[in-house]
Amino acid sequence: MTRLEGTVRPTRYVFGYGSLLHPESLRRTLSEMDLDACIPARAAGLVRCFDVAFPNDGSQQDKAYYDTDGSRPPRVLLANLRPQTGVSANGVCLPVDADGLDALRARERRYAPRQIAVEPYPGWPAPEGVVLAFLGQAEFTRPDDVSRGLLSSRYRDLVVTGAQHWEGQVRGFGADFHASTHLPPAEQIHTLQRVDLGADRVIRPDDYGR
Repeated sequence: MTRLEGTVRPTRYVFGYGSLLHPESLRRTLSEMDLDACIPARAAGLVRCFDVAFPNDGSQQDKAYYDTDGSRPPRVLLANLRPQTGVSANGVCLPVDADGLDALRARERRYAPRQIAVEPYPGWPAPEGVVLAFLGQAEFTRPDDVSRGLLSSRYRDLVVTGAQHWEGQVRGFGADFHASTHLPPAEQIHTLQRVDLGADRVIRPDDYGR
């Protein structure tokens, strides 16, 4: 028996592979998401990396990042999927309706949805519909910008903790996560603080998301 038997299956899913793996981060955008309706899966030929370079120069209206010395790094790195032979990035297929997809578009504004193929983990049903992944737009994935970017250790930890949650549902999910994830060099990983612009509040470490 699968966990989706007897339910109405959606026609569209979004493949969560970064901060969307973390239930609390996910529910800040999709508050009504039923985790039991999500399908753990793998996407062959894709690797998880951190090569979306958020422009931290004041040109973006939604947020800013600061290093511990108060400086503002020019670029901040966020998760992405890239083609790579012999690797299968794992994640979770999230059932969404039109409103949910619009909410994710607003959240993932440096990304664009692209249809991908996935294979569910054993014992889980295949998604009966289109599976979309939000992939970094070309203007935010320029190699020169990525090379100058910093990855927030808090953001990295949020993504890792999300994978650990799904390890509790699917044995081996955590090992697959690490096997399909490329982190930047240690010198590019800093403890950054995120501030939501216009929100008059500092984001807590567990609030990190794209």
